[in-house]
This record gives sequence, structure tokens and C-alpha cells, in this order.
Amino acid sequence: MAERNRIYFASDLHLGMHPEEESLRREKLFVQWLEEIRDNASELWLLGDVFDFWFEYKKVVPRGFTRFLGALATLSDAGVEIHLITGNHDIWIFDYLPEEIGLQVHRQSITRTWNKHLFHLGHGDGLYHNDRKYRMLQAFFKN
Repeated sequence: MAERNRIYFASDLHLGMHPEEESLRREKLFVQWLEEIRDNASELWLLGDVFDFWFEYKKVVPRGFTRFLGALATLSDAGVEIHLITGNHDIWIFDYLPEEIGLQVHRQSITRTWNKHLFHLGHGDGLYHNDRKYRMLQAFFKN
């Protein structure tokens, strides 16, 4: 068994985006990649817009993404730390993924150090500070 010492990053999968066939193809390719990294990954960072749209309402979550969610659960069960920094398309992720899969949800950018190198991790939405309308909309959605 390989040593678990690799950190992987992915963003902007937009799973669920039309056309449906293309989204399913993208999901299957990503699941294949997750299976390939399973034995040597220590951490997986999903940097926003994993889903094109995700909205949780109490006990209801969006339909689909079964392969992807199962692959994440398998990684988590294998001891891989999974982090998701929300983007502008998946800000309504609440308790389901942390409770069912064990991933950690972050709503802000994060700065981390690995091997003496400093990394700033985030989705990138909202970087343009003069976009007041977008910032107001984000503040509204996050409340």
C-alpha cells in the first residue's frame, strides 16, 4: 500500500450542469480520478463550484451525483481528509455532506502551510472588491 502523503486539489466541476450527458461524463471521469488517488491521498481540497447548483432544505438534498458522493464517502472511509471551500454555485451546502460523508465545509478562503510553503486556498468568487452588487448578493445568500 502506498504512503498517504499527497494533497490533491480540484474545482469548478459544475456537476449537474446541462447538458445532462456531459455532466454525467464529467462525473464519471472525476470518480475515476478519485479512485486513482485513493491509496496515496492524505487530503482532498474541493475549491468551490463542485456542483452547478446545490440546495439543501432540512432533510432534502438534490437528486443525482450518486457516483461522486459514493466515491467521496469511500475516500473519507479510507482516512482521506476531505475539505470543501464553497463557491458561488454551492453556497447552500449545509449539514448533509459533513454528516453523511465526513467532509469539512469552509465558507471562507483558507491559508495553509505544507512543507514550508504557504498556500492560499479559495474559490476566487468575490476577489474583485469593487463588485458591490455581487458582494451584497453573497452576504444575502450566506445569511
